[in-house]
Amino acid sequence: MIIAATVLETAHGKFRVSTHGVEGSPERCLTMSQGDLSEPGTVIRLHSSCIFGEALLACDCDCGPQLATAMQEVNRRGSGAIVYLYQEGRGAGLDLKIEGMERQRLRGINSYQAYDSLGLPRDLRDYSLAGEALNDLGVAKAVTVMSNNPTKLKALEELGYTIQSQFALSYEVSQRAYDYLLMKQVEGDHSLDFGKINFVG
Repeated sequence: MIIAATVLETAHGKFRVSTHGVEGSPERCLTMSQGDLSEPGTVIRLHSSCIFGEALLACDCDCGPQLATAMQEVNRRGSGAIVYLYQEGRGAGLDLKIEGMERQRLRGINSYQAYDSLGLPRDLRDYSLAGEALNDLGVAKAVTVMSNNPTKLKALEELGYTIQSQFALSYEVSQRAYDYLLMKQVEGDHSLDFGKINFVG
């Protein structure tokens, strides 16, 4: 259900923003949306929070550019929705994310290997609340997805959505973030389109 809603003007356009939850649970997510979402093929993105990439502008992360570009794409189309999930560190939480980062720094390993060394699954995210939020917004059951993550596509299908189409976002990243994306492609089966990702600096 929608807990609270307003309209927010951002650098990337004006969006309806709302928080969503289920009765009896403190868990929340946020949506940013525009336009009529009931049309088949509505563009959506499931986006997980990343304080380092979005607020602190970490050089080895592409989360900030992904979110900004997704908002720009919704604004360009005039309709669409982004579900912002509070799932730091692929659902592990901020503390374990930082522990993993320290192991990466000291051992020269990647983030998947760091999670393995902590005895954690590589991805602990749960997308059930995203399904509730999309339903709250009246999003069509046939959607266009802004993502390169096969796990998100599978989750949407399990929630009853049909993936009408999928496309990778186009944005700029640093060399360190580019290396991270290569790792996600090789070890995480992400369907990246490197022709759309510009390397800077």
